[in-house]
Amino acid sequence: MNDLLLVVVCYRKKVEDIAYLKRMEGVEILIHDNSPEPQVVDPKWHYIHDPHNPGVSKAYNRGIDLARKLKLKGVLLLDHDTVFSPEILKSYREALSTYGEDYLYAPMVAGNGKVYSPFIEGKIRNSATPVADFVYSPVYPLEGKSLINSGLLLPLKVVDAIGGFYDTIKLDFSDIAFISKYKAYKKECILVEETLLHGLSGDEGMDKERELSRFRYYCNGAREFGKAGGPKGKLSVFVLFRMLRLVVKYKTLRPLPLALQYYGGEKTL
Repeated sequence: MNDLLLVVVCYRKKVEDIAYLKRMEGVEILIHDNSPEPQVVDPKWHYIHDPHNPGVSKAYNRGIDLARKLKLKGVLLLDHDTVFSPEILKSYREALSTYGEDYLYAPMVAGNGKVYSPFIEGKIRNSATPVADFVYSPVYPLEGKSLINSGLLLPLKVVDAIGGFYDTIKLDFSDIAFISKYKAYKKECILVEETLLHGLSGDEGMDKERELSRFRYYCNGAREFGKAGGPKGKLSVFVLFRMLRLVVKYKTLRPLPLALQYYGGEKTL
């Protein structure tokens, strides 16, 4: 039953190395490749190459547009490095059949002994939950919680009601900004009884240049979310906390001008 579009965003990743694509049956597939050079992919898949690297939000919106064109029910967002059960499509479809197309659907996303999604929205930073402390509920309340993009199933009926992703938020805060719109529409999501294994930025150990580069996206995302109506005071605290963490972790003041340029200023990526 080809009722869903799987959207995978790649950056400097060989499509042939994404193992799960070979076992995704009964679903249309869009590869949105933000790498500098195009790739040759399976001709039965949809493929968009954008060497300008517009980020994940624009890629997801292009996927939503394609799903509408193909007259599908929704889009499923998966990262290229995520590991999950081969039964995941069956689980989503069963949940969709039970609860209908008025909800977002999400899995539990875990790694390093923590549940990263759903996550707890904090005052100075968001936080994961130890796996042993996480309480599963199929109709999952989102008060004080949010979800990451990886594994989200978006029925087009929901997207039509709340709108898509903010194109200007290229990476960090793409999910939080989208879920904030959803929570104004619905107070719960459907938590599918599937766990995706996934690592997140911040748990990568010591990698100074990578984290400083990623911090630019964090600041950019916070700034653009604030422009779109996000909580500017809270976002400023988030950026300040992340900046100080990097200053202490790497004993460098380099995060300070990055925050001033990409959050306080108008420098773009």
